[in-house]
Amino acid sequence: MTTTGEDRDGDGTTELGGVTRRRALQLGAIAAGATLAQPTAAAANDQSAASSSRRERSFDEGWLFRLGDPTGAGTPSFDDTSWRPLDLPHDWSIEDLSYAGSPDGGATSDPSLLMLKDPDPTLPQPPQVIGPFDTQHSQNGGSTGYTVGGIAWYRKHFTTPTGEGRHTELRFDGVYQNADVWLNGVHLGFHPYGYTGFAYDLTPHLAPTGPNVLAVRVDNSGRNSRWYSGSGIYRHTWLTVTGAVRIPLWGVHVTTPVVDKGRSLARVEVSVANLGTRPTSAHVRVTVLDPDGNAVGVRQAPAQAIASGGATAVSSLDVDVERPALWSPRSPNLYTARAEVVVRGQVVDTVTTRFGIRSLVWNGQVGFLLNDEPVKIVGGCVHHDHGPLGAVALDRSEERRVEILQEAGFNALRTAHNPPTPALLDACDRLGMLVMDEFFDMWDTGKNPDDYSVYFAEWWERDLTGTVLRDRNHPSVVIWSLGNEITDATNGVRGAQLAARLRSLDRTRPITLGGGSTFSADDPSWSYVDVGDVHYNANGKGYGPMHDAHPERAMTQSEGFPATIHQDTTFVNDNAWAVGSWVWAAWDYLGESGIGKTPMAPEGTAAGIGDQSVMPGWSIARTLHHSWGGFGYPYPYFQGNCGDIDLIGSRKPQNHWRAAVSGLSPVELLVERPTLPGTEQVAVWWGYFDELPSWTWDVEPGHPMTVHVYTPGDSARLLLDGAELPGGSATTPERAMATFTVPYAQGELTAVASRDGREIGRTTLTTVGAPAALRLVSDVPHLTTSRDDLAHVRVEVVDGRGRLVPDATVPVTFRVAGAGELAAVGNGNPHNVDSFRQPRRHTWHGRALAILRPARRPGRVTLTASAPGLRSATSVLTVRQSRGR
Repeated sequence: MTTTGEDRDGDGTTELGGVTRRRALQLGAIAAGATLAQPTAAAANDQSAASSSRRERSFDEGWLFRLGDPTGAGTPSFDDTSWRPLDLPHDWSIEDLSYAGSPDGGATSDPSLLMLKDPDPTLPQPPQVIGPFDTQHSQNGGSTGYTVGGIAWYRKHFTTPTGEGRHTELRFDGVYQNADVWLNGVHLGFHPYGYTGFAYDLTPHLAPTGPNVLAVRVDNSGRNSRWYSGSGIYRHTWLTVTGAVRIPLWGVHVTTPVVDKGRSLARVEVSVANLGTRPTSAHVRVTVLDPDGNAVGVRQAPAQAIASGGATAVSSLDVDVERPALWSPRSPNLYTARAEVVVRGQVVDTVTTRFGIRSLVWNGQVGFLLNDEPVKIVGGCVHHDHGPLGAVALDRSEERRVEILQEAGFNALRTAHNPPTPALLDACDRLGMLVMDEFFDMWDTGKNPDDYSVYFAEWWERDLTGTVLRDRNHPSVVIWSLGNEITDATNGVRGAQLAARLRSLDRTRPITLGGGSTFSADDPSWSYVDVGDVHYNANGKGYGPMHDAHPERAMTQSEGFPATIHQDTTFVNDNAWAVGSWVWAAWDYLGESGIGKTPMAPEGTAAGIGDQSVMPGWSIARTLHHSWGGFGYPYPYFQGNCGDIDLIGSRKPQNHWRAAVSGLSPVELLVERPTLPGTEQVAVWWGYFDELPSWTWDVEPGHPMTVHVYTPGDSARLLLDGAELPGGSATTPERAMATFTVPYAQGELTAVASRDGREIGRTTLTTVGAPAALRLVSDVPHLTTSRDDLAHVRVEVVDGRGRLVPDATVPVTFRVAGAGELAAVGNGNPHNVDSFRQPRRHTWHGRALAILRPARRPGRVTLTASAPGLRSATSVLTVRQSRGR
């Protein structure tokens, strides 16, 4: 729809779609008097992705890109012939950037180099590559991993979808941030928040014949984030083409008000909009399909008259489901609701929506029940980036993350601190991962001068509404979070507004506020949340008293330290109302640089693991590199380094401890890296021990080594080559950890764990030989031609007997041939600031990663990895024709 503006302040400017006409003119957008299209509230939910290709199609391919802010780039006649072609999703902050060398601000002599800023025409400037990590040009420093933001433009030339009376809608799943969009010179609108979807009706502005030009300006300048955000159109784009009578964006809502193993009820609400010029009558038919695709129920609503011009009618239909297959993490069964709109006997629109049948109970007596069974959250916080890929959100990346975290013992994710991609929730639905879906990191009070708080008062309702309507059909979403560590003085009033709006859209899930209950039992958030939420309350410090004041509420800890896994788990298991803990963080991420660096203390500090008070100087050290109110270490640290899983998907030491604490493993064995004389490692705050599952160390024989045996047993001992060694006698674990000091000697180091005098498990580390070869291991056996598909190929350094060399650091060069490309390379090193886009990488702990993206044609893609003095390795993957888009 379109709207005329209103001169609110009498200065001759008009506020239209969140942007003034004066500002739009400055951006080269529209002529005086033009009207602007208002954006819809948000992106569609999973229902759209499952729709027929005729209704919805990917709009990701065939874009042009330029870094910089050229005048007039929103007009159709602008010359973009020198711009770089690319496919979305795209993140320029993770790429190698360069200054431009041409005085006209066009392309450099090397078309692969991008524009950082327009050059001074009086000075010859040859291209100078910078980034992706650059201390000079990064506006947010270590908070965003020393990456570069700025302003950039995207343009796309396309033809009008055919068909008389068709309506075309363009949806962006996410643009970071401050996006202005034009079609054929008409400014469609402005969207500031970088994590929510938004859509525009293109129909009034499409050229009936000839090409159309879409232009998007993205402004990621200033200090606006506490972590790596990425820059650009980093999530998918979609075109939805329908007739005049259609199901609008997020127009299907499925709930299950009756959940029973004998008979359940699926309630399907379907909105139908009439975008035509004449009133019509339509009815809705809903078919529910079971997980195998069989129809289990059909209902049809009476026909309703729908006025023209965008009027909407809503039908609610109840469908009985006999002997339902309930959704849970153990059995993530998904049903499908197929909603059809029928006009004069013809189906004019169809939307399919996946959903799960499950019940939720959260309260202060039982904690959390899923399908009437108690569940304890083993949760982890995740930021949205994908390490070497930056913020680029591809479906396989999201799926792989869920797979790895489940294997690592997690059953829940917190989308810290913003709405996730639709693909992540789809993966959580399919694989059975519980989700805390979070909206914001700030409200009216900012944490950076240029963050979303600048727009919050005007935009929060649209962004919250869109997120809820998009995500509320996902069975994996079991709790909403209104925000993270909100510091607003108006917490009570504003929070009540957000909660009321949320409850008007969805009453099937509880509401919390991340860290809202951290400080007191009388925090204003208690007046509007359903579940109390504390941060960093190991051993229930402050946790229990808050529940005593609010005994009717369940409570959770949505941020906990890696160094307090045992304390947090024990407290949760001992208190039914304590639902669970979510560690900060589940997966390493870019930005918040170095907060997980292993702290060193003077030898003899006698620090207990997780003891936050043992280092008198630590309170000073943790604020040494203060940028936004957080902690970190200086360049070249560029990532948080506090995850259970490292940047490329490998387990880190704290996850081995977690496996023992949770009972997933009977015994784990790791050895600390030797420290400088007079110092020792401690595990406090977000830091953990720097250790490896390795008995291959470059130290003198007899050097004292600190060894940790993690076990749920009551006794642990060490053997070397089958015999007890000095310092390895039976020890009682504390907090599921037994610590030994043993003299180093090559051989086989074995940990034996027992309970009640009976062995429950053993594991062995072997001294390996020198690096001899490389080995490639792919996470998938083949690829498809979908550009959403990826192969994550791990390169490992092995000795002559094929054993991983645990601490090998060698330079690896990659070569790709055939039906695919090298999308990125990486390792787990928190301070290796080499480019992710060059075909080379050093290994870290004996490993590196190459990410392959398939071409649009079937065939084979070959990856070859080589390193000086080592036998190279080759992996060949078949690329099959995709059945999808």
